[in-house]
Amino acid sequence: MSLALSHKRRILSMGADALLAAAAAPSTYSPAEALSSPANARKNILLQEVALDQDLERLSAIKGLAGKQALKRDELLPKYQDFVQRYCESGQNLPNRVLVQVMVWLFDTEQFEDGLELADFAMEQGQVMPERFKRDIQTFVADAVIEWAMVEYQANRSPEPYLSNLLPRVDGEWQLTEQIPAKYHKLIGIRAMEAKAWETALQHFERATALYPKVGVDTRMDNCHKALKKQQAKPATE
Repeated sequence: MSLALSHKRRILSMGADALLAAAAAPSTYSPAEALSSPANARKNILLQEVALDQDLERLSAIKGLAGKQALKRDELLPKYQDFVQRYCESGQNLPNRVLVQVMVWLFDTEQFEDGLELADFAMEQGQVMPERFKRDIQTFVADAVIEWAMVEYQANRSPEPYLSNLLPRVDGEWQLTEQIPAKYHKLIGIRAMEAKAWETALQHFERATALYPKVGVDTRMDNCHKALKKQQAKPATE
């Protein structure tokens, strides 16, 4: 008996009820299976990257910043975040441009909690920034946060907690050019100075100057010294 005929007779012998039950049985497939092995993961990442390149072209065609931000926040991030989450949970470690691009968009749209979490994961995996950025992930994150912090400060809004929370990593853990941690210390020092926390301000200004002598805090340091002398002289006068 041929294999095909044998299979046909076996199916007929199951009966209608058994066939209906088999058809109604839930599928065991889940999206996570697409990342269940390195080979499957590579194929899945490649498919996602094809779609990503098309969306990057859409973004580049938009001239206004507001329009770009709206597209990233409302459409592109929801589109790719599920894939990125599944990749993070898969245990795979493969070059993944989609993951890094989602991280960039999170910082672009000021979603810092999620952005920092994904940046940590990307750095642990040794992911790299897209070529157009010409810098590593640490530098991108540090730059993005201090640039945002300056805008917030100039708009009379607080850049905390991100400014202070990132300082130990910017000035210690990460290998960055000296100008970047100097900017952090300078802004923290300025805010401390405005709060009349002279000693704290002076410590940050001194560290900023030690890192990058051209950071531009000499006058502020002089003012801190004068304020501290005046503060110390006041009890003696009283």
